[in-house]
Amino acid sequence: MKLRWVAFWAVVVMSAAMLVTSVLNEFRRQRRMAELMQEKVEALHQAQDKLSRMRDRVEFFKTEEGQAWIARDKLNMAFGGEEIYRIEGEIPDDRKPATESK
Repeated sequence: MKLRWVAFWAVVVMSAAMLVTSVLNEFRRQRRMAELMQEKVEALHQAQDKLSRMRDRVEFFKTEEGQAWIARDKLNMAFGGEEIYRIEGEIPDDRKPATESK
């Protein structure tokens, strides 16, 4: 009779262990899926923001002011009567210490 109880409790303990393991694995899987979903939502928001900025730029470049900006920046053009100044020389190194006062 004792052998039957040992076998019974062994089956109960094994079943409980399998049940607890499967429940814990499911919780881990759900938590990971929630994290992945959050990452995807953040990526979607970033993509939507980038798309919005690009649409704004396209709308700006359709205007006369935007076309003038493109002509000045990309094509080095200027309006009539404007003077163009070319600055030459070395760019100062910001890492150099400022002159020290004694």
